[in-house]
Amino acid sequence: MAALPPGLSDPEKHCLASAGIASRCSPFEAWLAGWGKELRDALGGGDASFDDVAENRRGRHCAGTGDDPDAWLQCCRE
Repeated sequence: MAALPPGLSDPEKHCLASAGIASRCSPFEAWLAGWGKELRDALGGGDASFDDVAENRRGRHCAGTGDDPDAWLQCCRE
């Protein structure tokens, strides 16, 4: 998955991006990318959020359900 589909909510974006990274790379790399993004937001005037961290965790879990991005999105929405 090269890009996220349009029309996703912010939590869905975090979840789906994390699932994609976990699937293509590793869950650790998805964890690192998620925390890196939140740290950058915190230090750079963005909107750092523990809710985003939770959605990233959900995405790593959803990646374990298989290799289908549509299934990940469904998992992210549950």
